[in-house]
Amino acid sequence: MKTKKYILLGVIACLFSLSSCNDSFLERPPVSELTDENFWQTEQHVKSAANACYASLIGKDVVNYGELLGDNTMWYQLNAWRQIGSGLYGSDFGTLNTNWIAFYAKIRRCNYFLENYQRATEVSSSTLEKYAGEVKFLRAFNYFYLTSFWGDVPMVMRTIKTDEPEVYDSRAPRSEIIDYILKDLDDAAEVLPGYIAPATSNFGRISATAAIALKARIALQNERWDVAEQACLRLMPGGDLAYHELYSTGNPAKDYFDLFTFAGRASRMPHNKETILAYVYNYDLAATARTYHNLSRELMVPDQIIRFNPTQAHIDSYLCDDGLPIEKSPKYKGNGTYTPAYSAYDSIFVSRDPRMKQSILYPGYDKWEGKEDGRGTAAINSKIFMSPKFNNDKKGATTLTGYYVLKYCEPTKVPTYNRDDNDIVILRYGDVLLMYAEAMFKQGKLTQSVVDQSINLLRDRVGMKRMVLTELTANGMDLEYELHRERRVEMFMEGMRWFDLVRWKEGYRLGVDPSESAEKQAMGIMRGLRKDNAYNQSQISDQRFDDKGYMIFDDARIFSNPKNYLFSLPYRQMELNPNLKPNNQGWD
Repeated sequence: MKTKKYILLGVIACLFSLSSCNDSFLERPPVSELTDENFWQTEQHVKSAANACYASLIGKDVVNYGELLGDNTMWYQLNAWRQIGSGLYGSDFGTLNTNWIAFYAKIRRCNYFLENYQRATEVSSSTLEKYAGEVKFLRAFNYFYLTSFWGDVPMVMRTIKTDEPEVYDSRAPRSEIIDYILKDLDDAAEVLPGYIAPATSNFGRISATAAIALKARIALQNERWDVAEQACLRLMPGGDLAYHELYSTGNPAKDYFDLFTFAGRASRMPHNKETILAYVYNYDLAATARTYHNLSRELMVPDQIIRFNPTQAHIDSYLCDDGLPIEKSPKYKGNGTYTPAYSAYDSIFVSRDPRMKQSILYPGYDKWEGKEDGRGTAAINSKIFMSPKFNNDKKGATTLTGYYVLKYCEPTKVPTYNRDDNDIVILRYGDVLLMYAEAMFKQGKLTQSVVDQSINLLRDRVGMKRMVLTELTANGMDLEYELHRERRVEMFMEGMRWFDLVRWKEGYRLGVDPSESAEKQAMGIMRGLRKDNAYNQSQISDQRFDDKGYMIFDDARIFSNPKNYLFSLPYRQMELNPNLKPNNQGWD
C-alpha cells in the first residue's frame, strides 16, 4: 500500500507541477500529455487532485500582498512588493510577470481538475461535486487577485493547448469575470459542507461559509453593494449559514490578540468559531513534510531590523478610548503633554482603542523576544519591552519607524528562523461584519441598528466605546471616514489594506499625488515616530524629520490617478500576446 501511495503522489506531482522556467502559463506542454489513464478512479485520486489545487490559497502571501503594497507598514528595504506599492516600476518589472504566470498556473490546475473529476465514476456524485466546489472556490480566489491587480484579464476557464487560437485571446472585461466567479461561488456553496468546525481534521478545507464570505469580499471590491450585503446576511444571525461568531473568552485585553496566535488558532482550538478559512501549517505536529512560515520572526527579529515597520499614520488611526480621534480627544497625551522618564513614548499608548495594544508592541509588554530595547543597558530584563531601538547593533530588534507589530506575533517562534506554524487567517467573521456595514453605508442604509449588529460587536469584544452615529455628528466626525478607520484598525496585518484603499479611491495615501491638495499630498509620505516621543534622542540624530518633528521614512513614493489603481500588464506577456494591449491606462 505504501508503494501504491507514493506512485499516486508522483502522478499528482506530474499532473499538477508548476514550471518556473517558462515565460507564460500557455507555453507549458498540455497537461493531458502527462495524464495517467488509470488516475481518475477513486475518491483518493479526486481528493489528491483537489489538494494539489489548494496551493492557490498562498498562505502568508495573503499578508504580504495587502500590507507591503499599503501604508500601514513599510518593509525594511525596497523589496518587490514595496516597490510596486511605491509606484516606482515599469511594465518590465519582473515580479509582475512572475505573479501573472503563477496565478494562471494555479487556474490551469483548477481547470484541469474541473475537466476531469467526473471521470471518477466509482465515486458518488455528492462527493465529486464537493471537491469540485472546493476547486471552483480556489479558481475564484485567484481571479480575485488577478482582477484586483490588473482589471481586465484573459478569462481562461479550460485548459488550452498551445496550438489553439485562444492562446492569443484578448482580455475579458473585469465585470464579465466577476459575474462568472460569483456564480461559481454560489454553485460551490450548494455542494460544499455548510460549516467545518475548528480543531477538526478537515479544518482548512473550504466550506459553504467560506464560499459566501469570499463572494462578499469579491462583490464589495467590485462595488456590488447589494450582492455583498446579501452574502453577509447569509452568514449573520438569521441567515441560512449563520455558523460563525466572534472569538471571545471574556478577556477583552487578550481575545483580539489571541485570535492570531497559538492561543486561539482555529486549526487546534475548538472555541474559535470566528475563523472561516485559514491556511494551516503543521511544523509542530509533523515529523516530515512540515509546513511553516516566518512571520513572527519577521515582526520581531531579535538581532536585525524588523521587516514590517508600522507607520505613524497607522498609529494615529487608533481612536482614544472615549471614541474620539487623537486630534479631538482630551485624553490623548502623545502630543507633548507628558512627564519625563519613558512616558514620552508611553503616552502614545495611553487611553487608546484597546486593539492598539493588541496590535502594536507597547511599553511594559512582558513576553518580548527582541533582546535589548532602546534603553541600551545591559541590566535590563530582555523579556520586557520599554523603548524602541533605532541603532542596528545586532543586540536587539531594530525599528525604522519607532514601532513594532505585535498582532500575529507568536513570541515562542521569534528566536528561530522559519519555524512558525501559526494559522494565517484568510476569511473571518469579523471581516464579514465590516463588509456588511460598508455595503449598507454605500446603499444609504446604514442605521444605528446596523452599526450595533456589526461594528459595535467588534468594539464590545475589546471593551472599546461603542460607535454612536449621533455622537459622530456632534463631534464633527465624518461617518464614511470612521467606517474606513474601523476597518483599518480591525483588519490590520490581514492583507486587505491595499485593496481597501483602491476600493475607496484613496490612492493618495500610498504615495504623493501631485493632482491632490497639499493636505492629501502630505499623506503620501510615510512617517515614523515624532522626535520628542523618542526616549534615546542620540539614536535618531541622523534621521530626517518634517516640520512637525515626525521622522520621514519614505518620501519618494508616487501615486498617479487613475494609473496606479491598477498594475501595468507584464511586458513579457504583451510581447507573447499582442492582443493583451493596450496596457492599463497611464502605462506604456
